Amino acid sequence: MIDFRYHLVSLISVFLALAVGIVLGAGPLRENLGDQLAGQVEQLRTEQDQLRSQADELGIQNDQLASFITEIGPDLVADTLPGNDIAILTDDSSTRPATERTSELLEEAGAQSVTRVDLQPALWEPDEDDRRTEAISAISAIAPGALDTELEGSEQLSAVIVTLLAPAAEDSDLDPELRAQIWQILVDHQLVTLTGDMPPQVDGVIFASAAPEDLAEESEDDTAATERAQGLLASQTALVDQLAVGDLPAVVAGATPHNDSTTSLLRTVRGDSELEALSTTDRLEEADGPVLSVLALIEQARGGAGAYGTTADAQARLPELPETRSALGAPSGGGPEGSGPAPSDGGGDQ
Repeated sequence: MIDFRYHLVSLISVFLALAVGIVLGAGPLRENLGDQLAGQVEQLRTEQDQLRSQADELGIQNDQLASFITEIGPDLVADTLPGNDIAILTDDSSTRPATERTSELLEEAGAQSVTRVDLQPALWEPDEDDRRTEAISAISAIAPGALDTELEGSEQLSAVIVTLLAPAAEDSDLDPELRAQIWQILVDHQLVTLTGDMPPQVDGVIFASAAPEDLAEESEDDTAATERAQGLLASQTALVDQLAVGDLPAVVAGATPHNDSTTSLLRTVRGDSELEALSTTDRLEEADGPVLSVLALIEQARGGAGAYGTTADAQARLPELPETRSALGAPSGGGPEGSGPAPSDGGGDQ
């Protein structure tokens, strides 16, 4: 049995240890420990200052490179796409400044026509099911073969947009007149709007996708916002899936205002091995973003693909620079096919 003397000795030991600790802490150990902590703090402060300086320097270098790319952009793309028809798809009006600049660059490249296809919110909004069902029924009545029966609703209509842009398969009955009728159905049901004359088919596509915050509605509650986001993602995914399985040169250009592609359409494309045939560019909202997308389209037409820009998942700053010659082939109506350098392996070191 433990008696009182055991407790007394234990208490004396505890207080003795405490007293020794106080004495040592107030004397030799305090100075040593304080010096160590002060040294570590100073080292961390120095490293922080160095990293901040490096970040500032890299930011300046990137701004200088972006200005240089923007300045020489027209010369880089000049006469690389003579006589070709290009479509620019976009999912929000916020991309208009970038797509207008992209159109200007495509004209510098010699494109015969540039048509803008604005995807309207009715294509994916949860409360627009009836509108989409009516459009699908109207298309099915005149061209059932144009619809992918394995898809439904928004996904089916998104896929058919790419089908209308791409060259027709040998067994397809999608002649120019029928394509025009389907486009009219999509326009009449307010699923898309067209700017410019839509050719029977195009030679290349740039999908300019807005930043996630521009595609959201601040007034929606969480449930509605989630449904909207799911519908938008399903529509976008069906569209890029259809682009990836075809032979149509295509680029997905995303707006990344915070230099972050993890919340945008780029995350879907860059993270999926089945979509690696597509090229991607970030920085759409920046001055050099349109130049990157056009350069990537030129590279796409020559058999290359890559992910370009400044976000963490980009493979290179910009694609391999093209020679000034036709990339997508001869203008409509005949003539020799354009030639170009060997396909890129995913962009040069710039």
